[in-house]
Amino acid sequence: MDEQIKTGAARRWLQSLSLRAWLVFGFLLALLPVLLFSVVWYTQYRQQVAEPFRHVLHTQHRVLVSLERIQSNLWDIAASVNDYANSGDEHYRSAFEAAERDVATHLRDLEQTTAAYPAFAPILQGVEQQWSALLQVAASVEPEDDAVNPTLMRFESVIAETGKRVEDIAETMRLMNEESHARALEVMRRLEVFAIIAGLMAIIFAGAGIYIIDQALIRSTDKLVEGAMRIADGERDREIDVRVPPELASVAGAFNAMLKQIILQENKLAAAARADGLTGLDNRREFDRALDARIQASRETNQPFALLLIDVDHFKTFNDTYGHLAGDDVLRQVADVISKNARKEDRAYRYGGEEFVMIMPGLRAYEAAAIAERVRKAVAEQVMILPDGDERHLTISIGVSVFNPQASQPDIVDLADKALYTAKTEGRNRVKVTA
Repeated sequence: MDEQIKTGAARRWLQSLSLRAWLVFGFLLALLPVLLFSVVWYTQYRQQVAEPFRHVLHTQHRVLVSLERIQSNLWDIAASVNDYANSGDEHYRSAFEAAERDVATHLRDLEQTTAAYPAFAPILQGVEQQWSALLQVAASVEPEDDAVNPTLMRFESVIAETGKRVEDIAETMRLMNEESHARALEVMRRLEVFAIIAGLMAIIFAGAGIYIIDQALIRSTDKLVEGAMRIADGERDREIDVRVPPELASVAGAFNAMLKQIILQENKLAAAARADGLTGLDNRREFDRALDARIQASRETNQPFALLLIDVDHFKTFNDTYGHLAGDDVLRQVADVISKNARKEDRAYRYGGEEFVMIMPGLRAYEAAAIAERVRKAVAEQVMILPDGDERHLTISIGVSVFNPQASQPDIVDLADKALYTAKTEGRNRVKVTA
C-alpha cells in the first residue's frame, strides 16, 4: 500500500512538471554521460598522467642537477688530487676539501630527492660506499717524483668507478622516465576507450532525452492537434486527454471546456430548432421527422401506433373576443394539459395555429380513443386563466387514426384530419376515430 502511495505521488509529481522542466530534464539526460565521463577522464588524467609526469619531471630535474654538480666536483677532485700528487702544493688539497664538501651536500640532496623511489636505494648506497673509498684513497695520496704512483692510480680507478655509479643513477632515471611514459600511454588508451564509451552513452542518453521530450511535448502536441481536428470535423464524443506537461494539459482542458460549451450550445440550438416558441412542445418540422421514424420502426416491428389530431374549438372567436395575447396564453395552457395527460412514451407536437398532434406508440384504436377522451375531458375541465385574471373554459375536438403498415404518411395524417372534421361537424368537444 505504501509503495502504491509513493508511486502515485511520484506520478503526480512528474505530471506537475512544467514544459520548461521537461526540456531541461531531457537535455540534462542527454548531457549526463558526457559530463560523467568528462569528470572520470579528468580525474584519471590528473591522477595517472599529469601528476606522475609532473613529479617525475621535478625529481628528474633535481636528480640531474645534483648529478651534474657531482660529476663536475669529481672532475675538480681528480684534477686537485693529480695536481697535488705532482706538485705537493697544499692549495690543491684545499680545493679537494671544498669539492669534497660540495659532493657530500649533493649526495644528501640525491638521497632526499629519491627517497620515494626504492630503485635508487642500492645505487645511492653503492655511490656512498664508492665515495667513502674515494675519500680514503684520496687521503693516502702523497706527492711522489716517480712516474708511476700506485696510490694515484688506485685513486683514479676508484673515481672512475664512482663516476660509473653516478651514471647508473642517470640510467635509472631514464628507465623511470620510460616507465612513466608507458603508463601514460596506457592511461591515454584507456581514456580513448572512455571517450568512445562516452560518445555511445551520449547517443543513447540523447535518444532517451529525445524520447522524454517526445512523450512530454511532441506527443501531447499531436494529441492536441488530433483533438482539434476531431472537433473541426464535428466529432464531439471524446475529450482531449493530455496530462503532461501542465502547460499543454491546460490547453487541453481549455479545449475540453470549449467542447462542452459547444455541445451545450448545439443542444440548445437543436432544442430551439425542434421546439415551438409559444408552447414549448416540439414543432411541425420535428413532428414530420418523428412520424417518418415511427412509420419505419412500426413497419420493421409490425407494431401499431396511433395519431391524434387535436383542435381547439372556436379559437378564432376566442381570439377576436379576448385578443391574441389571451389566445397565446390559452394555447400554452392547453399544451400543458395535453402533455400532462399523455403517457410517458407518447409525444405531443404543435401542428400549427390552434392544432396539436400526438404520436402514441403501441396503441390500437380503442386504446387510443380512451386516452384521447381523457385528454379531451381534462381540457374541458381546466380553468383557463387569462392575462387580465378572468377565467374561461375551452373545449377541444380530437381525430384519431391508427397506423396501417400499407399506408403512407399523408394517408395517416389525412385519416386523422377526416376524423377531426367529423368531430367538429357533429358538434365539437368530442373524439372521433377513423372508421
